[in-house]
Order: sequence, then C-alpha cells, then structure tokens
Amino acid sequence: MAFPSSWRSSRFAAPGVLLLASLALYGGGLLPDRAFFVRDVLRYYWPMQATHWRLGAVPQWNPFHQGGLPFLADIHSGVLYPPNLLFAVLSFPTAYALLLVLHHAVGQWGMFTFLRGQGFEPPAAFTGALAFGLSGYVASLCDLGPLVSGLAWVPWVLATLQAPLVRPRKLALLALLILLLLLSGDPQSGLYAAIAAAVHVLWYPGRIRQWVTLAGAGVLGLLLAGAQVVPTLWLLAESTRNADTPAHVTSWSLPWPRLLEFAIPYPFGEYLGQPPFWAWSMIHGPSPTPFAFSVYLGITVWVLAVLGARRERFTGFALTLCGGGVLLALGQDSPLSFLFAHAPLSLFRYPEKYVVLVALGGAGLAASGARAVLADVPWRRLLGLGVAALLLGVVLGLLWAEPPALLAWVRAGLRTRPPQEVLLLAARSVRTALVFMVALLGLVALARRVPAVRGALPVLLPLLVAGDLLWTARSTVILGPRSLYTQEPQLLSRLREEVGTPPTRLLRMDAMLAEQAPGSRTLEEVIRLSQYGVESLVSNLPGVHGLEELTTYGGVELWRWRAFTSALAVNPPLMARLYGTCLWTTSSAPRFHFGEELTRVASGPASIDVRRLSDCPARLRTASRTTPVAEPNEALALLRTERLDGLQHVAVEQGAARTYGAARVEEMQLDARSARARVVAGPGGTFVVFATTFYPGWSATVEGEEVPVYAVNGAHMGIEVPEGDHRIDFAFTDPGLVSGVQASLVGLLLLGLVLLRGREDKAPPPAPAR
Repeated sequence: MAFPSSWRSSRFAAPGVLLLASLALYGGGLLPDRAFFVRDVLRYYWPMQATHWRLGAVPQWNPFHQGGLPFLADIHSGVLYPPNLLFAVLSFPTAYALLLVLHHAVGQWGMFTFLRGQGFEPPAAFTGALAFGLSGYVASLCDLGPLVSGLAWVPWVLATLQAPLVRPRKLALLALLILLLLLSGDPQSGLYAAIAAAVHVLWYPGRIRQWVTLAGAGVLGLLLAGAQVVPTLWLLAESTRNADTPAHVTSWSLPWPRLLEFAIPYPFGEYLGQPPFWAWSMIHGPSPTPFAFSVYLGITVWVLAVLGARRERFTGFALTLCGGGVLLALGQDSPLSFLFAHAPLSLFRYPEKYVVLVALGGAGLAASGARAVLADVPWRRLLGLGVAALLLGVVLGLLWAEPPALLAWVRAGLRTRPPQEVLLLAARSVRTALVFMVALLGLVALARRVPAVRGALPVLLPLLVAGDLLWTARSTVILGPRSLYTQEPQLLSRLREEVGTPPTRLLRMDAMLAEQAPGSRTLEEVIRLSQYGVESLVSNLPGVHGLEELTTYGGVELWRWRAFTSALAVNPPLMARLYGTCLWTTSSAPRFHFGEELTRVASGPASIDVRRLSDCPARLRTASRTTPVAEPNEALALLRTERLDGLQHVAVEQGAARTYGAARVEEMQLDARSARARVVAGPGGTFVVFATTFYPGWSATVEGEEVPVYAVNGAHMGIEVPEGDHRIDFAFTDPGLVSGVQASLVGLLLLGLVLLRGREDKAPPPAPAR
C-alpha cells in the first residue's frame, strides 16, 4: 500500500488535519456572534472565571457564593491551570471556545501519537484519532469545558508510557502529564488515565518496571500539584463530597437501553431536536436529561472493529478498555456497583462519564480495522458484515411497518409509555446507521477491485469515519447568541444601589422564579430560558457582576452551609437574616404572597421583583447571650425549634454559657477574604458574630492579638471581645496553602534530579512489537 506523501514528509500534517477536525466540531463557537451557553457554560464556568479574575490571579476565598467558600481549594476552578490564563485576556465566550478547540486537537493528536507508537501506519492512526475525538460522548462534552481540558492529556499518558524513553525521562514526563490532569479542573481525568495506563501495563511485557515507573510518576505528579491538591484535601473534608451516598455517586448511571446508542445514533430522540428525546423515565440523575447528550461511538467504528479484530495484545487492551468502561458506566446497574462505595470511585459522581474509556478502546479498535482494510481484509469478514447489514435492513423495514405488537413490547421493556411515533423515530436512527455501514462496506469491497479507489483509501476511510461521527455530533454542539454574555440585566443598576456598603447578600427564590420560566425542549426555548436566567440573575450569575449571594449552584458545597440551609429551609426569613442576606429576587405573579417583612424595592421584566427583608442585620453583629453546644446539628436543632433566635441568642460550639451587655459595631469593612470593624463593648465585653460560612483557615485578632474563632449557629463564626473600644480583624489563609506550596517545591526539586539522572542514561531499544 502506497500512502500519500504528506503522511510521511511532514510531521505537522496529522496535527494540522486533526486541528481542522476540531474546528469542524467546535469552531462555530469562535464566530463573532455565536457562543457556547447551555448547561454549565453560562451559569457555572462563566461565573467561576469572572469571579476568579475579579478576585485576583490566585484567589483563596470566594465571597460570592454560599455565603463564602474556598476558591483555590475547589479543584474544579482550575485556578493554577496555565491555559486558563486565556480567560484573563479574552472575552469568556472566545476563550472558552478556543480552549475547547485547542484541547480537543491536543487530545486527538495524543491518540494519533499513541497509535503510531503501537506501529500503526499514519492513515490507520489518523482514523483511530478521529474515532476518539469525534465520538458522540467526547463531542457532547463541549458544555463541560474542563472535562475536555483534562481528557486531552489522557492519550498522552498512554503514548508516554509506551515510548522508548529512558526511565527517568519517562517518569518525569508522566509526572508532568499527571500535574496537568490534576490542574485542568477535571481531576476525574486523572482516574481515566490511571485506569487506561493500568490496563496497558497488564497487557504488555515489562510489567514490574512499568508499575514502578507509574507509581513513581504518580507520587511525583501529586507532589508537583501540591499547591492545588493539599488545599483540595482540606476542602474535601469540609464538603458534602466527603459524605456522598453511593446512590448519589451513581446517579446518572448509563441505562442499559442506551447501549444501543453506541452503534445507532439517537434511538430515543435528540435532546434539543425533532423529534425530541422521549425516554425521560430511564434517566436517573439531577435532571431528566442524560449527562451526555450522545454516547454514539460510530457504526463505522464498530464495523472496523470487527474487520480488524485479531489475537494480539493491542486488541486485548482495547477490548478490556471497552468492557471495563461499559461496566463502570452502568453504575448502579453494573456487577461492579460495589466499587462506587469505595475510593477512588466514591469521590466522583455520574458513572456515565466512564463511557470515555469505551471511546478510547473503540478508537484503538477502529485503528486496527483501518490497518486491516488497508492491508486487504478477508472476504469472509466482509460477507459476515454484509449479512449483518441485511439483517439491519430487515429491522428497518419492520420499524417502518409499525406493528402494534412491537410497540407494546418496547413499552413493556422500557417501562414507560413512549409516543406513538417511537418506531418511526427508531427507524430514522437505524436508517442513518445502515447508510454509513453500507457505505463503509461498499468502499472496502470497491477498493479490492478498483485500483484508483484503493489508492485513495487512506484518505477516504478516515473521511468516512469522520462523516459518520460528525453527522451525529452536529446535534450535540449547541450554540446561542453571544449577547447572552454582553446584555446587562435591567435590574442590575438598582440592585447595586440597594446592596449598599458594606454589601448585603442576595437570596434568589428559585422555586417561584422557575414557575414562570420558559420551557427547554427546543433550542429557541433554551435560549429564551437562558435570557430569563440572565435577567433574573440565576444562581452564580450575581458573582459576574460583583454581587454576593447565599444560594448557589456548583460542584462543591460546604457541609455546614448545606446543613444550615436545609435545616432552615422552612423559615427563609430567619435563614436570610442569620446570613446577612437582605435582598431577595422573587416573582411578582399575583399567586405569590409576601408578608410585611418583605418590601418591594424594584421591579423588572418577566414579573421579576426585588424585595428587602426588614430587620435584617449586618454581617458583623453582636450577640447578648451564648449557649454552648457540642456539635453543629445540636445548634441547628435549637434554631429549627426556635429555642434561640440566632441573632441575640446564639449557639457556640465548644463555647461557654454567657450573657453580655450592650455593644455596637462601627466602621465595618468587608473585603474578599477579610473583615474588620471597630467594636465598642460595655462591662463584661461582648460576642461578635461574623456571618460568613465557617471554614478552617479563618483567624481573628483583637487589637492585633489573635483570639479563638468559634463556630456559631452551626455555620458561622464568632469571637469574644473584651470590654472597651477595640479594632477586630478576620482574615483567611487557606489552611493547605503553605504545606501545598512546600510539597510543590519538593516536587520541583525531585523533578530536576530525575531529569539530571535521565541525561546520564541511554535510551532503551524500541518497544517490542505488538
């Protein structure tokens, strides 16, 4: 087989073409009037980056959400990930789209490099890279940008593991890749890389040396990422992630019927297309929408897998990845479900994400098939697949006929009542798969007889695979108007006036506002819903405009905040007062009634109201009585049963029962991670409450002398102030920052020593043949 000269003559040909594939998939987001916006893009990643750069290059505390929580320690924020510097110099929609394109291209290039290292010729390696990068699952991650950033480095771990490098250099390069995986904002990508690398080691010789190299790289990578990892471990201990139940971890498991979607695109409908997705009842997660809009891996990929399967280590490696990925993705319905109760799987939610392992394995099988096709695949395999295509055609005819018995069987099997046109919908999906299957088989058969087609096969084959995957992926890459990021809410200027100085927090009454929100079944409806969210300052968006809120939506919640808001959910005014949250965004619809304690101060479009809560105290205030409690739940029980008001009478963990005289707080100043004020206390002193979520790392001083910080009311902080006129200061330093930086410095020192050792060693011979 003669390959195009461009495959051999230019080392940049494959990366360049793969970049074009990434642009074909995600490049629409770089257009001046278009932007990614659905799911987490608008209401999570945009506020995260906006608040990040509002607070500085390396912010330690986030005052904008949950009444305050750590920023650097939230590993999902990607504060230390170098490519995220683009958000500091470009508009968010442009930086987000550019990072998607670049990371996607890097991931495809990594897969290409891995396959080339396995001995595949460039056309076969290129086919495998496209099968990975354009798969439905990877394409659908466009609305979860950090997941694409982390995934980009997984194939490079495999490529490095098999590379003929001296062990110190290999260890150093693997450690740097692990560092990037941990900093990317998606730490679960590190788990994917570990699983894929472990499978690779198990299938190839030299296991002991490879295990030692992997273990050393893992330790060195963790040390290098210490400035991120150590603060994250502190946060893990203080967050709800530390107490996730197996049922929560395994939500958004892959339903068994969706296994059909590996080879048939959208058998249950498109999620924002027509006809719409209808099998909502089989989705069990935070929303009725599946985590991945598509898990289509390509009918052409599976045809190539059958054509290329043979007894060899690489096929075993790829099949193990596919099988393991399926078993993990099934989550609660898997024979391996018990693993989700234990670390490391218990640290990560939504098993559907493990479909990425199937995409990795499928890409390898596609490369094997492409190699077989380019080297003359046996006729018997083509004939067998031809029979399979005929059977698929029979299924298609049966679906078009819409027999009532078949519809009843589908309804019984899925335990739901699908729409009447469900069989026609399935027929459309089967027809699409059949067209690409027949096209591939026809191309292979034609290449055996026509020299001109055979000569063009190295180009036509990857193009057909790309066409199959892009045809489906077009429905998962959803773009909207860029004006979503530039329009300013009409209520914003009035809100800024009402917030005042020092600022109060906002409370969004989500249930009220959700009732009048538009639907979300079509793209037009989703755009209108997002516009409504921008106008009503849906959770997290206040932070974009420098406003602080009590409610939030994110990947990490402090357990004290969650327990407090859950305990007092039946009494929103008390919850808001205790957190110094005096402004509420609500609905002005007539069916909602508010007492005299909520006064309307502004009205906006779409029946959005802003109301002020009466008798709402400042964030720094004094209490006249303290009651000791042993733990947070005891304090919350006292609040919930109204045995103390939480304002003048507060519960103090490990404190003392005391009564204080009159006192006042003056000259209050609140900054991102500090607060200061003048406190004038009468005889006996006073107790000052700081209504910010309690977290290790907060310290306090009175006249420059450090004093103990107590947990108050289960969620807040407080200190004792003696009699007299005093200056008090609260300040936050992440408790894991110093030790984390020290670990990173040790890691850098060890990395230098490993690289110096690598210069002295000679490169080993190339890896053994597959």
